[in-house]
Amino acid sequence: MAKLWHRWKSRWDSRDYHWQYHRDDEVDYGWLKQAAVAALIFSAVYIAHVSETVVGRVVDDGIRYILATETDFAYLADWLANYAPRTFDTTVLKRVQTTVSRPADPLMYMSKPVDGKIVSPFGWRTHPVLKQQMLHEGIDIEAPLGASVKAAAPGKVKMVTDSAQHGRVVIIEHSQEVETIYGHLGEVLVKPNEPVSQGQVIARVGKTGITAGPLLYFEVREKGKPIDPLTRLKGTFPDKEGK
Repeated sequence: MAKLWHRWKSRWDSRDYHWQYHRDDEVDYGWLKQAAVAALIFSAVYIAHVSETVVGRVVDDGIRYILATETDFAYLADWLANYAPRTFDTTVLKRVQTTVSRPADPLMYMSKPVDGKIVSPFGWRTHPVLKQQMLHEGIDIEAPLGASVKAAAPGKVKMVTDSAQHGRVVIIEHSQEVETIYGHLGEVLVKPNEPVSQGQVIARVGKTGITAGPLLYFEVREKGKPIDPLTRLKGTFPDKEGK
């Protein structure tokens, strides 16, 4: 009887108590917090990008520098490809890598070199001083004497020179095919071969050369040919009535 009792007791002690209450694991909301932080960062960067302010330009330049210079995108692309689903087309990552690694085209994001209204657009016109019909290869932007003239895009100062027509001139080279020209300048704050960033003050508005008053002559050249700067510049200019 005693043996039977011990055998039954040992069997009872070894049973799994499935009826006992097991507390479910707590829900992890960490992913939701990370997604919210990522959304906030994206929103802040996007607002800065479209604001056309100094902060926006700094953010754009910083992101562009990080993506094109500091980030080893090839490593990131390979790492993502290893963890991506089998149905995911990894050639998309390679296309992104090629796009990011390629230097940005300065023609796509030029900013206004000075604030003011355009008093003479690109194209054929009668020169206000010479009274002759001639091709105006840039735009004239009316601005106060001494106003800051800013680089429209990052690049390197190719030349600081004097012209009979445009007075004191600065030429900035942005690539082998793209240049911007700034004329009728007063004080020049940069030197040849000096690198410049977008929005950097390079000179002051003057009234040198053939001009009736202080203004900035701004020209964009692509492959040696002038193009209408208004097709490349971000933002809008007030009309001739200042509206």
